[in-house]
This record gives sequence, structure tokens and C-alpha cells, in this order.
Amino acid sequence: MINLFCCLLSLVAVVSGLLWMVPAKKRKPQACQYFGRLTFLTVQSNVLLTLYHALRYIQPDSYISIHAYPYAFAAGVGLTVNYYGLDHFLPEKIAEDKRWIEKGYSMIPVANHLEHGLALPTALLDAFYGGHAGQCTLRDVLVFVGGYTTFYNLFQLVNERLTGAWLYPVFYEAEAAVGPRWAFWAVATPVSLFYCGLGALALVAAR
Repeated sequence: MINLFCCLLSLVAVVSGLLWMVPAKKRKPQACQYFGRLTFLTVQSNVLLTLYHALRYIQPDSYISIHAYPYAFAAGVGLTVNYYGLDHFLPEKIAEDKRWIEKGYSMIPVANHLEHGLALPTALLDAFYGGHAGQCTLRDVLVFVGGYTTFYNLFQLVNERLTGAWLYPVFYEAEAAVGPRWAFWAVATPVSLFYCGLGALALVAAR
């Protein structure tokens, strides 16, 4: 039942974003013109986590159900920690939310927490009660966590080439600091290491 419960928590995150958050093409019209909401790491993570936990419930012995655990842990922990640590309390974020609330998106404060705050407890529930102990190795971390972070970083690079705009302001800050040539790597490298570190931590947290 823990897998079904985790699936429902992840699904709540997905649905709250669909119902109550500002549509991506309104919020970031240039950067999101091709891929819409799926341009955001939050959205991709919540969708993938919903599918992962659903698969864990339907086919718990499948290869992905067992070996994608480090990704699920890293994605869940990283989503909540990054949001509350880097975004939620920023004055710019608060001001932007206020502007959209005044335009009628009154449920943004609730959706912010549902979209980002449920991922961490879901990851911990899965780690502590999902029966993952001894099932995964560092190879799974490299394949699933390293593989996805590589995909998403390259996805952001391709999206910038297509649209002419970075989705996240940190890329512009990196361009100002190290120049356009190295900006992508200045962001992608620490992000990838952070998530792979969380994937390794998943092996320790597994029960």
C-alpha cells in the first residue's frame, strides 16, 4: 500500500500544478513556447515520480521498479530542497506570485506547496518503507540519476537554442560570471553532482 500512497501524493502534485498554477506559456512565453509545462524540472519530476510509484504498485518486481529507486529518491528530495532553499523565499518569486494572484490565480500559494513540498516526504516514505535495502548499487545511481540529469541538462541547452531564452535565471547569472561559452557547464556540472550525490544517499537511506 505504501507504493499506492506515494503514487497518490505524486499525482496530487501533478494535478495541483495543472489546476492552479499559471500556464507555462503565460508565465514563460518564450522559453516554454515548444514544450509548455514539461520544460520545468518540477513538472517532469512529478510526472516521472507518479509513473514510478504506479509501476511499483502494479509491477513491483519489474527492473525499473527496483533499480530506478535512486532516481526517485534524488528527484523527490532534490525537488523540495531546491525549491524551498533556492526559490520559495526569494523576493522576486514572492512578487511574481503576487502579480499572478492579483490576475486571478488565487490558489498559487497552495499549489506551490503541493507541487514542491510533497516530494520530500514521499521520497522518505519510499526509502524507509519500500523494501529497497540491498537492491541497488552505485551503477543504478549512474544509470538512472546520471542518465536523467544528463538528459535534462541537454534538454535545457536544446530548448535555449530553439527559443533563444534560458528557462532559469541562474543560466543568465552564469553567463555574466563566466561568459556564454562556459555558462551551461557552470550550472550543469554542480547540478548533476548534487543529484548524483542524492542518488548515492538513497542507497544509505534504503530500508
